[in-house]
Amino acid sequence: MKPFFAVLIFLSFAVFAVAQNACLIKGKEFFDEKDYVRAEEILKNCRAAAPQDTDSLISLAGVQMVLGKFAESENNFKAAARLLPSNSPYIAYVNSLLGDIAMRKPDLREAAFFYDVALRVEPANINSLVGKGITEEAAGRIHDAADYFKRALAVDFTNIAARERLIALEPDILDNDELLLMLKERNIIDPAALRFTREDEDLLRKIITLEKDSGIEYLASKYGGVLPKGFVVERNSGKIYVRKMLTYAGYKELIVHLSRDAKQFFVSKGVQPGSIFKLRDYNGNDIFDAEGNLTDAGMTAYTKSLDGQKAYLLPSEPLPSTQREIEALAQYYRKRGYSEISMPEFLYLLRYTRCTEETLVKDVKVIVINVDANVKRVFVVSRGEMIPDILPWIYVIDYRHRYNESRRNGGEPVQSRSPFGLGGGVELKLCNKDGTLLSGGLKELARQAKENAAARGR
Repeated sequence: MKPFFAVLIFLSFAVFAVAQNACLIKGKEFFDEKDYVRAEEILKNCRAAAPQDTDSLISLAGVQMVLGKFAESENNFKAAARLLPSNSPYIAYVNSLLGDIAMRKPDLREAAFFYDVALRVEPANINSLVGKGITEEAAGRIHDAADYFKRALAVDFTNIAARERLIALEPDILDNDELLLMLKERNIIDPAALRFTREDEDLLRKIITLEKDSGIEYLASKYGGVLPKGFVVERNSGKIYVRKMLTYAGYKELIVHLSRDAKQFFVSKGVQPGSIFKLRDYNGNDIFDAEGNLTDAGMTAYTKSLDGQKAYLLPSEPLPSTQREIEALAQYYRKRGYSEISMPEFLYLLRYTRCTEETLVKDVKVIVINVDANVKRVFVVSRGEMIPDILPWIYVIDYRHRYNESRRNGGEPVQSRSPFGLGGGVELKLCNKDGTLLSGGLKELARQAKENAAARGR
């Protein structure tokens, strides 16, 4: 039999005793029935009976990987790697999965090491080619990453992971000929054109960006799921790896529909219809153009606003302050009991209160100073005893405690739990799922905190 994680084929047991063979067969039966817990139990017995049996070790490690027991799986894969002979065809298999486990930590350098070992033994190992490509992409070496994804497709042209990763790197990895072809396919330039301009390339980049953000699916939803002819073009039509690409006509139609939705969104946020076309972002750029469509800056502001950030300025609102004015504001808030928090801490606050930025600013005394369209400084009340006021600070302290704990534990991710003194073991949410404040949310938190404090004093 062979190890049965991934391809899950058991190694040949001709040289092993009949009892050991039967043990592994039984483990495989439970695995095939998706009873992974029982399969693990059986395989642990198999290993105990023959500690040097690499078949048992690899199969057990594979099942533990399925169960999410990555530390145990890693130990058993490494034990098997030490026992495998230098000419074993399973060296690549074991190291490839060790690379996958390292990716989960995440330790990209370690993952790359294991993928390299696997590829030295088996250059056509698909999993390692894709994995190594991902580590190169994460390191910013996108052209090297593309080479690995292309090598994976050369081995198996139907590999979806490699194909999608390669597409995700476009247009930065395309050479001039590939760019010219794609510009023609999407009807951005004339089919007979021999060259293209920087403006053509910039337009292609915008189209690809919207395409990656599910632009085709969004546009299709506006037409009952069936797009009119000419809005998309297919590459590899009729094949299982067909690729649909947004054309220039489709892009323009997409912008029209996005702009309509954006106008409705801003009105829902209280913007008067007469002020819609006067909205600006925090750099002073118009959000809508003269034709009433979203500008590039407007697209960014609209996207951020959908995520709960206030990324637009009303006609009556001034542009962000100068650096000196911002620092003066920061000093002002510090003197009044506020502390500045980092963006990861702010994101944690947003996530675990379920509130939008708009709600926190409006209802929970969080101060957000927009430095520019991409940078903001956030302040929360850190001195005082009023729970509604210091609630954000409690979440921040909780984050800092968990972050330090995570570092001590070797980088395990921060897990959610109830903020200090608030929930009695139950994680409390401040806002509804739509980001608005719960009815009585602040009062309820204050009541529970008061009860907890009284209980601690008894």
